[in-house]
Amino acid sequence: MRYKLLALDLDGTALGSDPHRFAAGLPEAAAEAAAAGCVVVAATGRPAACLPADLDPIPSWLSWLVLCDGAEVREARTGACLWRKPLSAASLAQVDQAARAYGIPAEYIDRDSRYHMTAATRRAVETSSLGAFHKGIVARRGCPLEGPAAALAGQEVLKINMPFVPEAVRPGFKAAVGGAALILDCGAGGLELTAPGAGKLAAVGFLAQTLGFSIREVMALGDSGNDAALLAAAGLGVAMGNAQPEAKAAARAVTGRNTDGGAAAAIRRWLL
Repeated sequence: MRYKLLALDLDGTALGSDPHRFAAGLPEAAAEAAAAGCVVVAATGRPAACLPADLDPIPSWLSWLVLCDGAEVREARTGACLWRKPLSAASLAQVDQAARAYGIPAEYIDRDSRYHMTAATRRAVETSSLGAFHKGIVARRGCPLEGPAAALAGQEVLKINMPFVPEAVRPGFKAAVGGAALILDCGAGGLELTAPGAGKLAAVGFLAQTLGFSIREVMALGDSGNDAALLAAAGLGVAMGNAQPEAKAAARAVTGRNTDGGAAAAIRRWLL
């Protein structure tokens, strides 16, 4: 088999229109890949406690979880952490200062999948046009942030969600953050930030190396800005038909939409 590791993004890729359910044919295709000897990995922006219902229990074909946009790698069935890249106190302080300067609401997600946010950010999320899935996570996992974000460093913040970042303020905000964080454009008007040295490419590359593979032996599927670097570096990067232009530009191939079974079709065409 040419590709020894299959890295699947979840939302917009392996999942269909329902954020809790796999797209048509995906479980069967992934199971065939695993049976043929391929290591199957879910590489997602979600934290561990916010995975879709179809991953409870973890299916037998899934071996590893790359979480929080590549800030953490866990063994799928045991939850044991293999790799973690939290944001430092200095990075949190710089991002917090930039967010406040530009009036950008921020959700700080820690290693226990808690979403720390100010009361103003919570109100902004609850009254926004964000979908029920995101609002439901905030309702369940939201925690008050009453002091500086840097104080969260001991709880290992793995990712920062910024659901509302107007295009007009993005250049200034990114300049203010500088090298303190990796900034990912994930569409729908928002940004996601991780520690420098994190990201799906870094995490999948580390996992592949640990398992004795090269990044050229990885087939990756994705649809968003947080997938682009991995799609570009993998042996075969496949963008979904519904992918953002950045992801399509980075990929070597494009498959169908996630709602049309595009992920399963790609696995059968290029891996199996």
